[in-house]
Amino acid sequence: MSFVSLLYCVSLLGIPVSPAAAAVPGISGRGTDESDLSTCERALSLGFGDLERYQSALPSYLRLFSAVDAQSRWHTAAVECPQRFAEGTVRSALADDAARALADRTGITSVVSSSSASVDDDLTLHVDATTAAALSLAEDRAGFAFEILASRHNADATLYHLSDQRKSNAQVLATVVKQESDPRQKIYAVDSLIANPDETTDPTNGLKAPTAAIVEMNCALEQLDAVSATNGTNATESNAASASSSSSSDSTTTRTDTEIHDLSVISSLIAAHITTAIDLGYPAMETALLH
Repeated sequence: MSFVSLLYCVSLLGIPVSPAAAAVPGISGRGTDESDLSTCERALSLGFGDLERYQSALPSYLRLFSAVDAQSRWHTAAVECPQRFAEGTVRSALADDAARALADRTGITSVVSSSSASVDDDLTLHVDATTAAALSLAEDRAGFAFEILASRHNADATLYHLSDQRKSNAQVLATVVKQESDPRQKIYAVDSLIANPDETTDPTNGLKAPTAAIVEMNCALEQLDAVSATNGTNATESNAASASSSSSSDSTTTRTDTEIHDLSVISSLIAAHITTAIDLGYPAMETALLH
């Protein structure tokens, strides 16, 4: 059920709804009439509206439905807006995290559906070899790190599971696109992991968090870099100054079905890594991931 549908049901029950809950910011001065918006523009417009609502002081159940809608809207923005892949993916993951927290609080768990951090063995992708290699390398590096951390935590079953899952992802991504050589290195630097198996500082932003959480988040950010390089944007560039507007490239470029499929798969995978990192203890801070 979309947030608009929920508001209609609430109105039938005679429950008052604040004006902020119903407002959806327009784009480029177009107000709230979205009939002439592109798919990208509509996703951004509704996404920012949902974001505002689920972070507001509305009742938890209303915020839950806004967070669920926001997850979907921002995933669409990541896929449909050429300059918004990283921003859409990150905001989609943060909305998913918020939705799961609100679902636990309200007991309304059936409306939440999170992305999977695993890729299918029969995955098909049509990205360039460089991007596929970078995605595979990030997965393999994380898998290796989790294996080291598992051994440092008395053979922790959860960390071993994450290691196996990431290595399996790396295998699929290394072969889904023809490569001149296997992009995986198999062995990576371990000094920092051995010295700080419990908590460390994320070199990307200076935040302290559990080491396992930083390993997972760095995997996600490395993959965002790989895809964003292809799109000609910085991985975590949010362009906050234009939060309620879209660039000309956002609104005029149309994705092919193949591009939509590939970006949807990759965005879902990276978003799952971000939410897993948050579950492992990484701060769910928008400012830490978008700048």
